Formats: sequence, C-alpha cells, structure tokens
Amino acid sequence: MQNLSVASDGIQYLFKCVALYNGSSFFLLIYAALVILIAVKGSREMKRIFLYPSIVILLTVYNPLLPHIINKVFDINKEYYRFMWITPVCILIAAAAAYYLIREEHSTGFIIPAFIGIVCLVIGAGNFVYGNGYTKAENIYKIPNEVIAVSRMIRKNTDMKYPVAICDRDMQMEIRQYDATILLACDRTQYLDFLGDAYEDALMAEKNEYVNRLLTVVGKYEKIDKDSFTEALNKTNTQFVVVPKTAPVLRFLNDAGLEAVGTTGTRVVFRFELDDPIYYDLADYNALS
Repeated sequence: MQNLSVASDGIQYLFKCVALYNGSSFFLLIYAALVILIAVKGSREMKRIFLYPSIVILLTVYNPLLPHIINKVFDINKEYYRFMWITPVCILIAAAAAYYLIREEHSTGFIIPAFIGIVCLVIGAGNFVYGNGYTKAENIYKIPNEVIAVSRMIRKNTDMKYPVAICDRDMQMEIRQYDATILLACDRTQYLDFLGDAYEDALMAEKNEYVNRLLTVVGKYEKIDKDSFTEALNKTNTQFVVVPKTAPVLRFLNDAGLEAVGTTGTRVVFRFELDDPIYYDLADYNALS
C-alpha cells in the first residue's frame, strides 16, 4: 500500500486500498455476506451488536470520500488501511459460526460435520503462512546475512561513531532494523514517497532537495550532474553509498569520486571523502540498561 496516493488515485484510492488489504483471502466477503444475512434474518440483538456498527463503518471507513477529506488535514496515504482494522471480521465470523452450531434444532450428529465444514470454509478462505514452504532464517536477527556484512564493511571503513549512509531500497529498509548507529540520509517514508512519485509542494521539495538528488541516483539509478550529486553527499553528511552490483550507476559513482571499499554477496559499498565531515554525538543510554 506504500505506493498508493489519495491525490493520484482519486476515488479509486479506497478500492485499491481494500483490494491490497484483503489480498487473495475472502474474509471480507464472508463478513459482508453475514452482515447482509443479519440485516434480513438476524435477531434484534445480532443487529444491535453487528449490523448497526457495520453501517457506521460502511459510511465512514469504507466511504470513498473520507480519505480525501482526511487527507486535507494530514497525510494518510500510508496509514489509512489501519482504519480497516476496526472492522470486526474475525469476531463476526466466529460469532456467526457459534450461533449457528448451538441452535436447538441441531443434533449432535449434525453439529460435528457442520463444525468441520465451517473450519474447512474458514481455512479455504484464507492464506497459509507457510503456503510456499518454510524458509529458515539466516541468523537470529531474522535478516539477510548480507545486511550484517554491509554494516560491518561500513564500520570497517569509517572512524565515525554514527556514519551516514544511503542504500538501495531493500538494503535501506533492512539495515535500519539491524544497526541503528548507522544513520540514514532519509527515512523510510521519504524514500518510499520518492519512489512512488508522491506529490511534493514547493516547500517540501526545497527541504528535500539534497536527499532527492541522492535518491535519484541510488533509488532510481538515474545519473545527474556529478557536482550536484557530491554536493548532496556533503550537505547530508553522507559518507557511504550502497548499491547492487548490477546497478547501472556504478561507473557514475566511480567518476563522481567515490571509492569502492568492498563488495558483499550482491552489493558494492562506496565511500565518499566528505569535505567537512560532521562527527555526530548522540545520546547514549547504555548505562541505563
């Protein structure tokens, strides 16, 4: 959902959001069918518990106009799907199944196969976590070993306690989870917004000017003026650039004055000699642990 945008997707934003949120499962469809059934044949109590709240959710969370209204107040492009967590899908399915099975007219001989049938229906409507097989983690940190290798290579080639780096998208998202002392030139949201061509007003574009130059090269693998790129490295205090070995900007980085200090499985780590490096000294809370 990180590539969705209220501004660019328009009225289709909500429907795309729902499709991605639901994935290939059918739980939302089962939920909708049960709500309709309750509206037609449900008791007063079932309507009070499930139908009326569902109508409110339909008019708010699932209203295609609501994202546009909220987006005028604050950016909800990456968070709107969390409103869908309010929908009591699992609760209604479980309650409906229990209500159906314990009806007085059902005998024990009927309940057992009915229970098995409902369980099979629920299983078939979802996705198995290990449907494509179980992949054993490479290490106790549950991240690729290459992330650890890149982190160690950066540490080996700097005297900074908190060096700044910019990496290709996957490495950028993973290394932040492993080594927080390696600062990143831009945060996760800014990186994804840039790759998704999210709208930036003039003030935001000016604020992100130097980072956007870095992301043009490292994120989109597009070449820009070399002096403009190195200026961005200096302005953001970025000492390391990490890109895949297959990236079409390897020659560009060499020509811009960066030095390849090593390679890992699929990546090359470049080091840039900053004109006036800033040695950050952040708060250290180790003594309190």
